[in-house]
Amino acid sequence: MKNRLLTTAACLLILLTGQAQVSESAQHIHEKIETFVAAGEYNVSKGVVINSDEVTGSKTTLYNFSMMFAVENSTDSTLLFNHLRALEHTLRQETVHAKETYIHNGSEGLPLMRGVRINYGSKQGGISFNVKFDLRQRVRLIAFDEPNGYAYAVILVWEQRIIHDEQTGNHWMMNGKVYEVWCKKKDGILFIQPLAPISYSGSAEYAADPTAPKTYEELLAKVRSTCDIYQRETEGGKTAAVVILHKMCEGYPDRLTNEQYNTLIGIINPFVDEAKGQRHKDMFAYTCYTLYKKSAYYQEEGKQQKRPAMIESSTATVAQARKFVSYNTLIVNQSPDLQLVECQISGTAPKGADSVTLHRLVVHEDMGKYPIKNGRFSFTCQLPKDEVFYLTTDQLNTTYFWADGQPVKVDLPHRSAKGSKATIRRNDFVNRAETERLWMLSLDNKKELAEATQKRIQRFRQAIFSSKDSLLATYALFCNYTELTYDELKPFLRPDYRYANHPLLSPVREYTDGLAKRRPNTRYTDILLADTLGEYHQLKEYIGQGYVVLHFWESWHPEEYDILPQLRMLYDQYHAAKGLQIVSLATDGMDNGQRWKERVRNEQLPWPQLTTKAAGVYGICSWPETVIIDKRGMIIASPQTIDELSETLRKIAE
Repeated sequence: MKNRLLTTAACLLILLTGQAQVSESAQHIHEKIETFVAAGEYNVSKGVVINSDEVTGSKTTLYNFSMMFAVENSTDSTLLFNHLRALEHTLRQETVHAKETYIHNGSEGLPLMRGVRINYGSKQGGISFNVKFDLRQRVRLIAFDEPNGYAYAVILVWEQRIIHDEQTGNHWMMNGKVYEVWCKKKDGILFIQPLAPISYSGSAEYAADPTAPKTYEELLAKVRSTCDIYQRETEGGKTAAVVILHKMCEGYPDRLTNEQYNTLIGIINPFVDEAKGQRHKDMFAYTCYTLYKKSAYYQEEGKQQKRPAMIESSTATVAQARKFVSYNTLIVNQSPDLQLVECQISGTAPKGADSVTLHRLVVHEDMGKYPIKNGRFSFTCQLPKDEVFYLTTDQLNTTYFWADGQPVKVDLPHRSAKGSKATIRRNDFVNRAETERLWMLSLDNKKELAEATQKRIQRFRQAIFSSKDSLLATYALFCNYTELTYDELKPFLRPDYRYANHPLLSPVREYTDGLAKRRPNTRYTDILLADTLGEYHQLKEYIGQGYVVLHFWESWHPEEYDILPQLRMLYDQYHAAKGLQIVSLATDGMDNGQRWKERVRNEQLPWPQLTTKAAGVYGICSWPETVIIDKRGMIIASPQTIDELSETLRKIAE
């Protein structure tokens, strides 16, 4: 991380010399805090210094913010203010450079910690104070090691809820705090320590929202009335209405039948297209998705368990050849190369289909549903240029195509698409690749599946490195990047590569940044862990005796992505003979504690089984992943596959 000398005027904190050396990440975050405070969003305070030390220049500044208003109020403000959103987004962006991070949303269930203790030095010897987290709060904690033994940390906590009053009706409440810490670290004492270990003997129980509808009839009536209010309200009232609508649907405690779901969606879905402003459209769309997750459709179609997003509605989890990958879909639309073009799409549909749905591949986003008449469909819409989309009527009738602004003719029964001359080969390649993928899903023979997987990987590699069509290479990268090394990926992300900023490469960039954090000759980073009994541990407890393999996984992974049997063989081969230790770190143990503990109990694995929410420290955004650390605490390898891990351990044992 680059550092630079900041003058007194621009400095985060003035030390005795009048200057301080501050990392660019710390300055970037501090500037976002200053902008948020200057804008006065949510009635944010100007900041109060809650503790300080004049000798070292250490200090902690607290900013409080709170706001409440009713649907009926007329205001020019909006709930989702730009500057707080920019601050939260910056905190997530800077996790790439952070020493420690912790992210939690109240909807995720039991948090890893109920708070933290901040410790730093002072002329009296030391200052400590606690920051406690409420179970319903959202938490963003980020900390950096700064030059000369200093540290910088920001803790953003906030809560959004509805306050009910029989006389005045529903009010929307937003309140939170920002702690900004700049301090001299105290030798031998952790800068940030977790508070109050949590028992995982049962799942977290949250008190029901008293304003949430208790019956379907009540929910239906409130949805109708809130949508009516939205139509006649001013800008501020519209925003309050759509937030209340989402909270209402989210708080509904029961499952919805398909008929009930269809009725509710019939009321809400028109606002996805007709609402004022993209933010309102997005919120209506997310409310529809919230209802979908409560519906019988979700239970029927979601037989494969889904991983909850760390940041709500911004994470996509998809399968590649041998790994599951998670990436932040919000960064896709921030690509400077994103350009919309008008596309005319028409074609033929299979018998019996009454509508066709358009999807955007890179974020798995539903772009709209269009009617089919007499077996044909035709519509015009705006789409991001040079991206892949697909039309579907059901799982067996899906066709992919590239959008470049030219008319596209789709033959859904035969899975083919015709567009401009430039897209012919791309369309054929994508549809063949997807047809092959569906066929592979039907394979039961493991050997046959392994051979087909290897052939698919090689075809993608050829498209990446040998194709004269750079856009086709971009698609192949998007589908196959977890099979490439850091050195193979970097050239495609350099500024001089034509499509370096293409939206399809946004997940590739996020993954590659993760690989950089666990490259060989990098010192390991200590992270907080918890075992199946809820006791806290630190990674350093397992480092220093010999070679350690960190195994990052998620307990819901289906069999074809599970490397536990191979790990057991390697453990049996090298543990007693060579002192090898394996430490499995489940990244979903906090969100799905009962399932994780049950899986561990069923597997009867002989090495430590722990869970963590700090996998981002090692850039983990795909599963399974392994990292090998030697007894000096240095990362010596991050094998891409179980075969690479086996070969690396064989060489170590020689």
